Amino acid sequence: MGFFDLFRRPGAARDAVAIEIDLAAGLLDECPICRGISDGQRDDRLPAAELMVHQRFDRNDPSVAVFAGDRDDLLRRLRAVRDRFDYRCACQDAG
Repeated sequence: MGFFDLFRRPGAARDAVAIEIDLAAGLLDECPICRGISDGQRDDRLPAAELMVHQRFDRNDPSVAVFAGDRDDLLRRLRAVRDRFDYRCACQDAG
């Protein structure tokens, strides 16, 4: 464990996996200019994100190893992490 790991919030590694999947499925958007993440309000993409979760667990993908087989935790986090992000990035607000 490194020094900065002491300041890391519990569940940060799990949240990072959920954010990665949400980005890949199109639930979250990453601005090409500022690299800020925003909630794309694309609830229709949630089934695609859930499918990605099941595929990763079925393939024993190393990215989901932090969940120790708990699919339900990751499925819940897909929705929960979206609450952290605004609907638009700062670039869109600036014009």
